[in-house]
Amino acid sequence: MASNFTVSDVIGIAEAFFLFPLFTLIPGYVCGWIIDAFGFSVRTLLARFAISVPLSIGISPILAYLLWHWSLAAVWIVFGAMWIGFIGLMIYERGIWFTRPPLSRGRVAFLGVVAGWVVLGTFLLIDLQFNDRLYFPIVAYDYTFRTAITAAITRSGIPPHNPYFFPGRPVVLRYHYFWFILCSLVDQIGRARVSPRLAMIAGTSWCGIGLIALIPLYLRFFQPKGPKDLDRRILIGVALLSITGLNILPVAVYDVFFRNFILTAIAVVPWADQVLWVPHHVTALVACLTGFLLIWYRRGRRGAKDDVLATIGAGIMFASGFGLSVYVTFVFAVFLTVWVAVTAISQRFRELGIICVAGFGALALCVPYILELLGELPGELPGGHSNQRASGGPLFQLAIRSFPLTEALISSALPMGWLRSVASTLFLPLSYFLELGFFFLIGFLQWRKMRASKSFLRHPEICGFIMAASGTMVCTFLRSGVISVNDLGIRGFMVVQFILLIWGAELLDDGLIVRAVNSAVSQRSLVRLGQRGRKLLVGTLALGVGGTVYDLCILRSFPMIADNMDIPRQKWLSSDRNLGGRTYALRQLYENLKSQLPQDAVVEQNPNTDPGDLFYGLYADRQAAAETLGCGTVFGGDPAACTRIIGPIDDLFEKPQGIDAAYVGRACKSLSIDALIVKDTDPIWHDKTSWVWQAQPLLENGYGRAFLCGKIAKKPQSAASPQPRSPPSAVERE
Repeated sequence: MASNFTVSDVIGIAEAFFLFPLFTLIPGYVCGWIIDAFGFSVRTLLARFAISVPLSIGISPILAYLLWHWSLAAVWIVFGAMWIGFIGLMIYERGIWFTRPPLSRGRVAFLGVVAGWVVLGTFLLIDLQFNDRLYFPIVAYDYTFRTAITAAITRSGIPPHNPYFFPGRPVVLRYHYFWFILCSLVDQIGRARVSPRLAMIAGTSWCGIGLIALIPLYLRFFQPKGPKDLDRRILIGVALLSITGLNILPVAVYDVFFRNFILTAIAVVPWADQVLWVPHHVTALVACLTGFLLIWYRRGRRGAKDDVLATIGAGIMFASGFGLSVYVTFVFAVFLTVWVAVTAISQRFRELGIICVAGFGALALCVPYILELLGELPGELPGGHSNQRASGGPLFQLAIRSFPLTEALISSALPMGWLRSVASTLFLPLSYFLELGFFFLIGFLQWRKMRASKSFLRHPEICGFIMAASGTMVCTFLRSGVISVNDLGIRGFMVVQFILLIWGAELLDDGLIVRAVNSAVSQRSLVRLGQRGRKLLVGTLALGVGGTVYDLCILRSFPMIADNMDIPRQKWLSSDRNLGGRTYALRQLYENLKSQLPQDAVVEQNPNTDPGDLFYGLYADRQAAAETLGCGTVFGGDPAACTRIIGPIDDLFEKPQGIDAAYVGRACKSLSIDALIVKDTDPIWHDKTSWVWQAQPLLENGYGRAFLCGKIAKKPQSAASPQPRSPPSAVERE
């Protein structure tokens, strides 16, 4: 084990980062060359890379999913063929590969932004160690589950097992997990140096690169300006990724008066937070938008063969999008439905046919995954998967979107009922202004610009308007119901945010704030906008940058602030000021335990936690019998089976009377548990007469004890662990 966890994280992430191009660059390059996507053959090497990353993000997930359903060997064979083909293309086009083309200042700046994002993203996500104190970022709240999914895919393959629930046999995971398939493949190639968590972090860097690369593609091939002033427009567009809404204002007041630091992201999440917290949703956006752009590029171009290739490529990417994020793809599907109606009315039947065929093709590719979500897989698959349906509410339900800032005002003035719903509807413009800030003004100005044209429905940017309008309607009047968080409203709205960003880049390039003498559009906008309007735009820009900077600082530093300042405790982090020491000790415990246990071992910690055990999710990389009191059945499994096992498990950590080491051994065997982790935060830890202090642990420190139990404790030492230095447990001795 490395002496410094920060150093080992950086080394592992660097290795994973340079392994990811096997799935996030090379497949797109090879396929882009084959189908000549966006005129691939005549583009510069830098432009090809900008095309290849979004193409790869759209191609690799569904390809890996379908191949792995057949055999993991098939995954390596097909992707290996792509890698060999890529090397062949490098040799065939050595002129473009091995000469140094001149780069403009704008493109050098663009590369600098990409490199800066990779460094910043890595710093924001790694564990920071200060002597014997270790601090994860606040985003670890979400990475616990996604790291566990990545580890589950590595262990069990496709379809993966729910890592949070093991009622004696595996149950199929019910989640949009396609992005974690690529993380698992990198984890497998990297072996011991790349853990699932480090693969996830490296994948997040590539997710951000994919989003950044999408901006020049849409500015070049989707917007009417095309290649005009492209370098400048790209830099403006990328810079706008740092802008959020006006949430910094109420949060600053809250921090000053209540001394409780919180994130500014509330309902419309900033781009940086979206990438860092939910990279799989962002990759779905990249896949869907890239697939549509393939279709859009064929407008005005002829060639039946190229139309077929674009249709196939778009269908593959839409299928990937569905497995990357159901919610983002649903919003995009609604837009495509509306756009199909528009193309039909406009009698553009060729484009209509391409979209419809691509959509039905995507649906056909997703059939195995849809059956997983519906719980209709056969009762016994290889490995003994259970076919029980998962718990949880409806996928979508009618509701007016809730915005916490205005909701607080409404709830204090009106009782529950129809009056509150009416008030929420009336407050929607104010809510969106507070949440979007600068981009709300951009949307308004774009609407005014388009309305001033001779024919609104024939405006060259009408497609972007329909994309934004349909996305806004869906996310405002529908919500997801599987969990309490409205993932549809929060994540699906990224489709709208992206179009607003593209419009913002174009309007700023036209001189929206700084006068552009040669731009008729900007002259018209500026005359109507006036001096106060320009000041409002500058103010919302400044507040948007401030909100993003604040968010990123809190994301990285909040655990350290909580340990060192007198602020209210966050129970899900730590009820005391020993989070850093506890994290360091428990990561040590889990890292050592992983080297002592087989990969398929079932590890159990106290399930009576809210919202879950961060340390298990981040560092265990093993199956849990029940991660929470609900066993995570919302992600797959029968709640009735959870009810049968959760009581005995909970007793091991909560009930000291009548439980000794022999009882623990029998309970572990009946529950198929191989190791128990008891922490200093568990009630039974503080009872010095409990089994925790009677039994001899396999590993221990001041914050946790690990015990072998169940079947694994009865095995010979060499069979229970790949490392013979593992000592016998107390259960084994007795």
